Formats: sequence, C-alpha cells, structure tokens
Amino acid sequence: MFRLNKPKTGTATSARRREELRRTLPRPSFDFLGLVQKPQFLHSALFLVLFMVLASTAVIWSRDQIKVRDGQVMTSTRLYRLGYTVIDEEQTLEKREEARRSSPRLYRLNESHLNRLANALGELPRAVAGKMLLDEISKDLQQEFALTESDLRALQTVVVDGEPSADWTRWVSRLVRDQLLRNPLLKSQEYQVYITTLKKALVLTDGKQQQPFGEPIELRTDPGQPPDPRLEEVIARAGFPMQLVPVVLKRLLNDGQPTFLYWEEETTKLAESAALAEQPVKITHQAGEVLYRKGDRLSPEQYSEVLTEAKHYRASLGHELERWQQRAGIIGLLAIITLFIGSFAATAYPLITQSPLRIGAMCILMATLLGAAVLITAYAPIFLLPSAVGATLFVAVIMLVAYDQRLALLLGGIQCMLVTLALEQSIGFFVLLLAGCATAVAQLREVRHRNSLIRAATGTAAVLAFGTLMLGLLETPMVAGAWPQIIVMALSAGLTSYGVGFLVLGILPSIERIFDITTGMTLAELRDPKRPLLRQLQQRAPGTYTHSIQVANIAEAAAEAVGADSLLVYVGALYHDVGKINKPEYFVENQAGGYNRHDKLSPAMSLLVIIGHVKNGIELARECGVPKQIQHFIESHHGTTLVEYFYHAAKAKAERTDQGLSVSEVEYRYPGPKPQTKEAAILMLSDAVESATRAIDEPTPSRIDSLVRKLSARRLEDGQFDECNLTFRELNLIEDAIINRLLTIHHSRISYPAASDEGGDQLQAPQTEQAKPVSA
Repeated sequence: MFRLNKPKTGTATSARRREELRRTLPRPSFDFLGLVQKPQFLHSALFLVLFMVLASTAVIWSRDQIKVRDGQVMTSTRLYRLGYTVIDEEQTLEKREEARRSSPRLYRLNESHLNRLANALGELPRAVAGKMLLDEISKDLQQEFALTESDLRALQTVVVDGEPSADWTRWVSRLVRDQLLRNPLLKSQEYQVYITTLKKALVLTDGKQQQPFGEPIELRTDPGQPPDPRLEEVIARAGFPMQLVPVVLKRLLNDGQPTFLYWEEETTKLAESAALAEQPVKITHQAGEVLYRKGDRLSPEQYSEVLTEAKHYRASLGHELERWQQRAGIIGLLAIITLFIGSFAATAYPLITQSPLRIGAMCILMATLLGAAVLITAYAPIFLLPSAVGATLFVAVIMLVAYDQRLALLLGGIQCMLVTLALEQSIGFFVLLLAGCATAVAQLREVRHRNSLIRAATGTAAVLAFGTLMLGLLETPMVAGAWPQIIVMALSAGLTSYGVGFLVLGILPSIERIFDITTGMTLAELRDPKRPLLRQLQQRAPGTYTHSIQVANIAEAAAEAVGADSLLVYVGALYHDVGKINKPEYFVENQAGGYNRHDKLSPAMSLLVIIGHVKNGIELARECGVPKQIQHFIESHHGTTLVEYFYHAAKAKAERTDQGLSVSEVEYRYPGPKPQTKEAAILMLSDAVESATRAIDEPTPSRIDSLVRKLSARRLEDGQFDECNLTFRELNLIEDAIINRLLTIHHSRISYPAASDEGGDQLQAPQTEQAKPVSA
C-alpha cells in the first residue's frame, strides 16, 4: 500500500476519507438498472434487435434452401421427410411420345385424281372409236395415254356402236373404285414411309378409316426405272385384257398422281389425342425412404428429386403454427446469442455500447456477412466452404484490428456458430471454421506492418487447407470423385484466407474511420520523426521533443509491464506536448538558461499559458489529422491536476498584497479530462516522473524510487486514476517499470583521466549525470 500524507484540515480529511471509502467499497459487477438509464442503451438495444432480426431471417431462409449440387459426393445419407405421390415427368413424356409414334398414319383418298382417272379411262373408247391411225388422234390425248397404233387397234375391241362397252365400263369402275383402294398407289418417298410404318389408315370419301388390306404399289415416275410389276397385276385383276393393260398402265404412269395422300394435319391431331389420352406415370415415395446415400455422387435425377422433396416438404407445412415451431426455436437461440453479445460488450467493452456507431457497425458487419454466406451458398452451393470461411475470418480479423484478441475470438466463434447453423453443417465444419479464426487471431496481436496480415493469412490458409483435408477424410467416403472434391475444397479454403487478408489490408483506413480506432500500422506511421507535426516540434521546441522522447521510452516500458498497448502509449507520448509549439519559450525545457518569461507575468497569466498548451495541442492534432486515440493523450496527460507552482505563487502574492482575496484551488487545475485508459494513465505518471527526476541534483536509485512512488501516490489520492480501469497491482508494476527505466537513464558514470598541462594524467572524482530542470 501507499504511504499517504495526512491532510491538514478537518474538512479536507473528511472529504478524503469519503473518497477513499467510495473507491474501496465493493461495486456490483453488472448494474442493469444503471445501464438501462443511460441514453446510449436505446441505440445499442435497437442495433442488437436489428442484428437478431437479420440473423434470424438469414438462418430461417437458408435452412429452406438446397445446399447440394449435381455431381457432389455426399457426406451423409438423407431420407424422405414425408410421403407423397409425384408425377414422373420423364416417364410420362416417354409414354406419351410412344403414343404419338404408335398413332396411325392417315392417308386421305385423292378423290379428284380418281375422278379424273375414271372419266379419262371411261371415255377413252368413245374418243378413239373408228380411228385406226395416230394422226387421227389429238396430240394431247396421245401424250396423256402414250398411244400407239397397236393400242388403237386394241381399243377398237371395246367400242360398241361408238360407245364404251359394258365390259370396259365395268373394268374401269373395278379398277378405280376397288383395286386402287385396296392397293394404294403411292409416290416413291411416301411409299418408303408407308411400308415402314406399323400403323396406318386410309381415309375414304365418307371420312371413315379403312385399314389397308392390300399391298401398296410404288408409283415410279422416273423414266429410267421400270414400273412396279404389281401395278400390271392390279390392272389385270380389274378385268382388263392383257392387250389393254399397257394402255391403262401408261395412263397411270404419265399422270404420276398417287391414289392416297399423306394427311399430315389429321395425323398430328390424332397423335396428340392419343398422347393426351395416356395417364401420367405416378411415383409414390414413403417417408423414411432413402433419398441419397452417403458416398453417392449426386446424379441429375437425384438432384431433381432433392428439389422436389424440398418443395413438397415446404408445402406440407401449410399451417402457420407448424411453420413457426421451427422458426421460434431458431429465433430463441439467436435471441440468447444476441443477449450474450450485448451483455458481454456492456461489461467488458463499455466503449462499444456507449458508441452507437461502434455497436451498429459490429452488428451490421456480422449480419451482412452471414447473409452473404447464405446467399452465395443458396445460389452456388459449390462455394459453400469459401463463403463460410470468408464470413467468419473477416469478422474475426476486423474485430481484432478494431479491438483486441479476446473480442475477436469471441465474435469470430459466434459467427462460426451462426454460419454452421444457417448452412446446416456438421460439428466438424464448425471446428474447422473456429480453427481458422483462432489461427488468424493468434497471429495478429498487433497489425503494425502490412506483411503481418499476409503472414497471418498464410498461416491461416495452411491450417484451413490441412483442416479441410482432415474433415474430408472424416466425412467423405473414398469413392470415385471424392479426392478431387476434397482437394478443391482445401484449395478454396486456403485461397479464401488470402483473399480476406488482402481485402482487410486494402480497407484498413475505412475500418479505422468506421470503428473510430487507430491500428498498429497507423501508429507505426505516426511515430516517424519526419511527420510534419513532429518536425515542427523538433525545430521550434527541441527541449520539449527531447522530453517527449524520454517520456515515450519510459511509458513504453511501463505499458509492456502490465500488458497495455506499448506502441499506442509511445506514440501518445510523442504527441502529448505538441501544444508547446505555439509558445515554446514559456516552458523551462526550451529555455537556454537565465531569463524566464514568467518572471514578468502574474501567476494567473502564467497559468493561462501553461494550461493553454493542452488546448493548443488538441487544435493542432485535429488540424493535422491525428487520430482521436492520440488526441486523448494530449488532453488527459495532466488530467485535472493542480498547477502547484503558480497556485502557491498566487497564494503568496495574495498574502503579500493583503487584499483579502482568496485563491481557489479549482481555478489552478488543468481542465482535464482525467485518463480514460491504462495507456493514458501510464503517460500521465511517466510525464510527471520524467520532469521531476530532471530537477534532482543527484538522482540516486533511492531518490528515484521514492520520487516515483510519491508522485504515483499523489496522483492516486487526487483521483486522477478513477476513470481508468487501472488496478493497484498494475500500478505497482508500472512504478517498478518506470523506476527501472529511470535508473538506466540516470546511471552513474566515472570520469576518465584527463591530461594535465604538464602532460601528466589527472584522475577526477566520480560524478553523477545531472538532470534537466523541471518543466511545467
């Protein structure tokens, strides 16, 4: 414990005791009522509720989507969740197509041709009656029947009194109305189709269908081809004598018209009617049947059945109560997770809940990345693993950059749970994602250099790739196509890790603005002595710059002793006195010696100059774009401490003038604020100690130890550490680190022998290096 000086007055003693009692009384670990009454509570609660709604929507929607793909080697067996009957579209189409093909091919009677044929043949004897020479026959008739003189002589035998004989009329009628209907006369191409078609029908004049019961005859119109011999047989069966058969044959061949024509329109209608008459083929699935088995390489048919089963299952949940039973469970789980996030942030990271921007950015980041992973997986299941890895790693790395490893690992783990729940993956998948996040977080304690992110991405990629291989060996059966699938997944996981690393590297400035933070890379840039503000400090206030360097070294050692951000406190120390640039000559470390400008000023005016360097420093920092975290070091490095020298000078002046005026201690204090972080408290103590040790004539170890602990106790008694989370144990470690660093700075040195005027050596006594005068 510290040895505290006893106050002189009773009033001060009572106030001091009350303050000590207030600090030592146990406080509740979590004051819910006090939290609710804070104005920031409403904003934080709204963002948390928004996060719960968005995350619940994403998870519920995702669990209704299909997350497998055609050709994927399945890692589990899936059963039908309900029984249903479905029409087999493929088999139904095949059955109906078969009905179309089996439908008869219709041929309609070429009635106009037959009428012309019957008339031409029936009137031929009358046309040639009594004519024995071709010259007596018209050219058209000769061409139509290809008549010869022998044909004319034969035709005269069927002419009776200039009219066709009854036999000729009977033969023509039998040919046209019987034989040519029994034996269709078809053109060559249609003849080929006709004889290869199983079912066909001849449609007569009355519209009735007649099954062909005679052989079809090919109508060969090519002069180089001999006529079908069956055509002569048909003519002969009609009754024509052999000498008249050529006359009829040549007429049929010269005309070249078939007796039946393919009736395409009616054939198509009949085929469609037959197809529609076929009943759909139905398949009945029972609940519990295997949809696909572990190790199956999902075929297109299986994938289609997966989609169908999911569609029927969603349709079966028609009642709202059934739908909301599952949804209520998901919403309840996410409500618990959200409550945990809010409670943890309120207790362990109050700065997050106190800033609507920070809590909002955190919630929106997690919900947006969860939604992105869900959408990518739903529309492209092949990217399930990369989307999950990206959504979790990005959250972990961003939280690490913005805050620390503990919060990054916690929120990264929660994101892993949400992604695993939304994508319906196994516990092994969750372990893989968590291992990737933990690896990234473990390697990125601080982001001081750009290559630190790349190194972390490399390590994380190796862990994820190896973990994916192990997960594949655990869950994927070693069937054909399994190893290529595992290797592709491992490569995609590793490449995603690199992608996240490069993406974070590119958006670091935006991250700093959104979360109002300062990363190690920015701090490393700010400590560069060539920065414009530090250059001005070196040139205009070299003593102050030297003092800042010493304070930075002392504070850095103290921060490392308690696990605080040593780089942050180092940079804060470099900039904490930049306000002295405006009036450097009013501060003792910049005075060459002798003349002091405060000698001609009243204590009140000197106070304004001294205190003004804090305000001036804040203004300069804002103009130069110094981050807010560093600005806090400038405004709080004196806290609300008393400017003792000018306070006592003012009191002494008031007593000398005997004007009865009282000097208020409050008026001679810095405006604050008090340090809000450990780093700011360390800087306050290091600044005070460094200035004080320079005023010691002989800074021996015992004097330095006594001075450091005395100044620390005074700051503690003055309440300067009340608003930071500094413990007594940490304060003691800070004092020890500061003492050790000061002892290395103010160590004793032995003067080396100097040559006398006579050329001899003169040994001088040991001397202690003197410290510089104290600054304000």
